[in-house]
Formats: sequence, C-alpha cells, structure tokens
Amino acid sequence: MSKHLAPARALATSVLSVFLLLTTTSCHQSQINFVNEIEKQNRLFKSNQPLRQPDEIQQKKLDDHLSILKRFNQNPDEFARSIIKKERHYLFEAVVDPEVTIRVGRLGDGGKWICDPQCLGEKPIVYSVGVGEDISFDMDMAGLFGAQVFMFDPNPMVAKNFPARDEGYECGAGRLFYQAIGLGPISSEKGKEWELVIDGKHCPAKSLADLAASFHHPTVDILKIDVEGGEYAALHQILSSGTLNQLGIKMILVEFHFWQDELFKDFLTLINALTEQDYLIYRKEFNATNIKCAEYAFVHKSFLY
Repeated sequence: MSKHLAPARALATSVLSVFLLLTTTSCHQSQINFVNEIEKQNRLFKSNQPLRQPDEIQQKKLDDHLSILKRFNQNPDEFARSIIKKERHYLFEAVVDPEVTIRVGRLGDGGKWICDPQCLGEKPIVYSVGVGEDISFDMDMAGLFGAQVFMFDPNPMVAKNFPARDEGYECGAGRLFYQAIGLGPISSEKGKEWELVIDGKHCPAKSLADLAASFHHPTVDILKIDVEGGEYAALHQILSSGTLNQLGIKMILVEFHFWQDELFKDFLTLINALTEQDYLIYRKEFNATNIKCAEYAFVHKSFLY
C-alpha cells in the first residue's frame, strides 16, 4: 500500500467534516470564516504529499465514501436528519472507475449505465425489474451485447403489451422474455410484505432467489430495479438473504426514490449494506424530471479487479 494512503484517509475525514458543515447550513445563515477554513486546511495539506498515483486517488475516493458511512453508523437518525433535502443525492459519488462505461437505452428516463460489458461473456443474463412504458434498455442489452433479458412487471397495463410467448422475443443476437410478476417483498410493513395491488388488482410477486430458481439460473449478471419506491423492501431482503453472493451478480442498477423523508435513512442503510458486500458506485445520474429520484449503478469489486 502506498505510503500516502494513510494521510489520505485523514484528509478524507477532514474534507467530509467541511462538506457536512456546508450541507447543514443554508447560504443565508452561513457564518463560515473562509480565512480560518483556509488556514485549517493548509495545516492539514502541509503534512501530506500531493496525490499523484492512480491507486492513491482511488483510495482517496473510497476513504471519502467510508468516512460518510462511518458517521452514519455512529448515529443513523441524527446523521440522516443532518443532510438537507436538496443535498441528499450529492452525498455519494462514484467510488470506482471501470475501464469502460456506456449508457444503454434511450437518453431520457429509462436508460441505464453499465460497465465493462466486454467482460460479461456471451449471452449474459439480465433481470430487468420494472418495465413501465419503456424497454429501450432491455432491447439494447439484447441487441448490443447478445443478452438474455428477463423483464418483470405485474402492472396490467404492461402485461397487455406482451402476448404470451414462452420462447421470448428475438432481438439481434439476444432475446427478451417477459413475466407479469413483481419483485418482492414489496413492503416492510408486517403482514403486507407480499401484498402487491395495482389498479385494484392483486398481483403476484416473488423474491429474487425464487425468480432465478424458476428459470434455473444459477447466476445472474446484471440486476436492474426501477419500481417506484418498492426497491427498499426488495433490496433489504436481497441483501440480508445472501442472494447477491449466491447468484454472483456483477452489477446492480437501481433508481432510488425519496418519496417520503424517512426513506432517506433507509437509503443510507442500503448503501452501507451494499458497501459491506463489496458493491461500489461507479455511476450516478439525477432524474431530470424529479429531484427526488436518482439512478445509482453499483459493481462488485471482483468484476473489476
């Protein structure tokens, strides 16, 4: 390990403290003395060598990420309250830099970022949870990379657009499959974990492990989740059950929705759990039409190194 990495960790903690001070103080109430701040940071920087090597810079990004989670774990409720709403999606940035990233699907809402597709191999398995009104990501994954894309969405409005076809739909070198089923659990409320009702209709839902078992898939390469707030309960179950490790999932693409304030603490808990299981952010994208939503792309470290 580089001799510069330990000082970088100290620097990460200091920079985080300044960031939190700025995010918890409105611009109209700011009493920051910039001269004092410069003098304070100057004393810290003087004890360090400039970051020059890629591994030093990479470690700095990871240390910043871990410092935020350390503060969160010390007092989750207080930390969640301390981050003002408009800054919440700025809290976490990309931690790792893959060799190649590419946006798959249309330019607007619906497109997703994947990384190093050249390393996926032939006919990668993609689970796309939440179809809605756009399947551009699914079609491009099949057409560009020969993926076998399994789309899940129990919404009756979606189901009517997919006539029953067990053999799926050919799309370039890949193939698309659809099932009118949701990813569960859909709620953390006791007794309603699997109660999925859309437009007054009770819809089926299965866990990720059960979905994979139903297709006899021992592994899944990419998991995409865009389910308008249902991601929280589903991800908690996926993480606590060990399903990610069992299926060897390489990438997780999820849109997080902050419909209610209390979901932000849930979001922090999930980021912490994903980090503990070696899933790190490689791309983040704001939803241009709704500041309460943002896309996060995670990759397992073993896929990069």
